[in-house]
Amino acid sequence: MKKHAKIIGSLGVAAALSMSFLAVPATANDLIPLDYNGRSSSTTNVKLTVEGEVPTINIVNPLDGSTIIGTTVPVEVNYTDSTRLEYELIYIADDGTRTSYDLPAKANTTSDEYTGTHTYEFNVSNYGGKYGDYILRAKAIGSGSATDMASFRVIAFDFVVKGYEEDTNNPIITIMRSPGIYKSLVQIFDEDGNAIFEEPIEVILDEHHDTDVTLPLAKYGVPEGEYRIVATPYDAEGNIIDIAKERMVKYKPAEAPEVPDTGMVFGALGLSKEDAVSTGLALLFVCAFFGVLIIAKKNRNEKRR
Repeated sequence: MKKHAKIIGSLGVAAALSMSFLAVPATANDLIPLDYNGRSSSTTNVKLTVEGEVPTINIVNPLDGSTIIGTTVPVEVNYTDSTRLEYELIYIADDGTRTSYDLPAKANTTSDEYTGTHTYEFNVSNYGGKYGDYILRAKAIGSGSATDMASFRVIAFDFVVKGYEEDTNNPIITIMRSPGIYKSLVQIFDEDGNAIFEEPIEVILDEHHDTDVTLPLAKYGVPEGEYRIVATPYDAEGNIIDIAKERMVKYKPAEAPEVPDTGMVFGALGLSKEDAVSTGLALLFVCAFFGVLIIAKKNRNEKRR
């Protein structure tokens, strides 16, 4: 019985020591291996592996939500700690269908190229060739990877209302530089949808510069109101190559110049102040001329007597 009690007691002490060891948090010294004498070894080497920095990437151009006129899209990205840049172009159709295209990648072969700016351009004509909505996805690859995206819209052309002609209040529009567009037909509609011009105005565009166009509303004697300007782009063969663009414009006919009150005669004649002065001087000259003739004739008659 004593021997049995001793064994149980030994087990109890061992269990208590085991639980005490588990309850005490381990320290750094506890993790260092011990030599056969129970002393800590001073020759243990700890090897640490430091991974490279995680890359970053930011699309500077095209701006997210921007509109690009023409089929050429300029791209600019800033990146860090990247050995390779990959690009994907996604076209979004009107029904929401998405089509993806892989753009040329860029390999950074030296450490000097791991951080920097990458600029290039691509033409959507080589990737479906459609006007519409796109997403550009840029990915930087290094010890990890990072991605940035920008959505944009590609259109054939666009125009803005620049202002009004000083004397007539005719609206002036500016058609933006539109590469690949040969001409545009411009028409104006009233609030009821009636066309103002007998035929649309044909505007031949400059591929390299903006084009200003004056729309002769005053010629048609239209009343004050809000009008819709519609411009449609065509190529050299006469094909419509993009949807028409529309802008609203408020038009107010220019007021006729006031006729100053220059007296009954001049007012009845509808002469301006400047015209009245000129006319008065002319009449004064005529009266003076005839006055001289009368005086000369009177003098001759008196000499005869």
